[in-house]
Amino acid sequence: MLPLTTLSLYVTLLSPAAGILASAKPPIKVPVSPAEEQERRSSSSPSSLTSRSGNGFIRASVHAAPGAPKLRRRQEDEGLKNQNLGTTYTIDIEIGTPPQTVTLVLDTGSPDLWVNPQCETSGQERYCRSFPQFDYTKSKTLQDTGTADILSYGKGNVTIEYVADDVIIGSAKIKSQILGIGFESIDIPLGILGLSPSVSPGPSPYPYLLDSMASQNIIASRSFSLDLRSIDSPSGAIIFGGVDLGKFSGSLAKLPMLDPAETPAGADRYWIVLSGVGMTYPDGEVVESKEIRVPVFLDSGGTLSRLPETIFQAIGNSFPGSQYDTASGFYIVDCGVAEQAGSVDFMFGTGSRSSKKIRVPYADFIWEVQTGVCVVGVLPTDDEPVFGDSFLRAAYVVYDQDNRNLHLAQAANCGEQIVEIGSGEDAVPSSTGKCKDASAGSTKTAGGGGGLDVTATRAPTRTAGGSGPAVTNSDFGPGPAGTRVSTGGIGLPTETAGGGGGGSGGGNGNGDDDSAASGVDVGVTAAAMLAGLNMLVVWLL
Repeated sequence: MLPLTTLSLYVTLLSPAAGILASAKPPIKVPVSPAEEQERRSSSSPSSLTSRSGNGFIRASVHAAPGAPKLRRRQEDEGLKNQNLGTTYTIDIEIGTPPQTVTLVLDTGSPDLWVNPQCETSGQERYCRSFPQFDYTKSKTLQDTGTADILSYGKGNVTIEYVADDVIIGSAKIKSQILGIGFESIDIPLGILGLSPSVSPGPSPYPYLLDSMASQNIIASRSFSLDLRSIDSPSGAIIFGGVDLGKFSGSLAKLPMLDPAETPAGADRYWIVLSGVGMTYPDGEVVESKEIRVPVFLDSGGTLSRLPETIFQAIGNSFPGSQYDTASGFYIVDCGVAEQAGSVDFMFGTGSRSSKKIRVPYADFIWEVQTGVCVVGVLPTDDEPVFGDSFLRAAYVVYDQDNRNLHLAQAANCGEQIVEIGSGEDAVPSSTGKCKDASAGSTKTAGGGGGLDVTATRAPTRTAGGSGPAVTNSDFGPGPAGTRVSTGGIGLPTETAGGGGGGSGGGNGNGDDDSAASGVDVGVTAAAMLAGLNMLVVWLL
């Protein structure tokens, strides 16, 4: 990867302080059409049916959209089932005035909200074009900040122009939210709604969505709960500022987020400590590892999980009939294993009050990469271990940024009972889920607590022959955010595009043709130069 210091050098050369952009042509003013009467929402609109709010919380549906892994070309025209084909979890929000609906990847591994990927270079053009894009020329409340940036992810990157506009989630309107409009992107088919803390060193460069919801008193604190549900369920939900007691069993275990200094790469993410791994086999036998301490973060933007090599090997070899495929790096299993009653078990915390076991059923941990070809939903890494959707489907998670805690419980579904998350040290209520623990009953334990060795390197029990599945480690994601080129504060705009003078173009609001009152500034010069830098960075990488 190109060192960040080198990237920063390019940004310095392009920055207004260096005089390059300052001496370039002023941004092009894009005319804004007169305000149109807002159309009444259709009764079939997903948001009108499934999003709602209460006292201090906002609930919005999260949809399991079949992701588009890069399959063999002969498979592309067969259509993708709503099975573990790189499933992406998405949310519909509205932006601008009049509101326009956009579908975004819900990502707890990155902090930024941005729209409009470039479909031609997404690697999944047909899939990308199946979603509407945001037409910023039709929003009378959009304001340009005059600042562009490049966001780099685990897979792909995007060049964006930062703007401010109203964002609607459910019945809540977040005013003048900073978001990015994509001008150049690679290998990303959908825009992203990021909900992580800032991954950049120091304070956040601008108020992220969760910051704005709290500061505008829409929710009491920077917190939300996420229920992705199993692959067989049509949708889950995200609740900003609330917890649904009808979506988990047992108690919520409070787990402290790790300080960035305690994490492998020093980035501030939703890191917690994995303290054990186990397997529950279809016949009820349970094997568990001895206590371990492995930092791992939760990332809803990635399909699979990535765990240290020895844990990956222990899990893969434990699946019934698994075979290691040297070409793809996956453990392959018969797709029929997903129908069996076993689970992969993960333990967190220590002690009776803070410990929690999350059982991930085989059906949620197995990924069908081609019709009739299934793999275990984990890959090896010793850099930044991460739990993606293959884990999160089985967990109910409350993310409390203000107090730097995550609260975990076993996901379930027995109705709806939402309670508000307050503010202060004990903002998240210490509640017990209303659902019955489906795993309650007798099991037989093998190995005396040390039956699953997750510390020793081992050879695969069986190795697959042939060419293996046509999928590589980069065929899902976007995964966690990596670096960003610009890390300085961007400054909030103070005037609206629809009012007198708004935007960064400095219009005077007197009705002159060259004033920002007749349009919004879209920093095309800056965005175009950064787009060129984007291509250069990709070439250098």
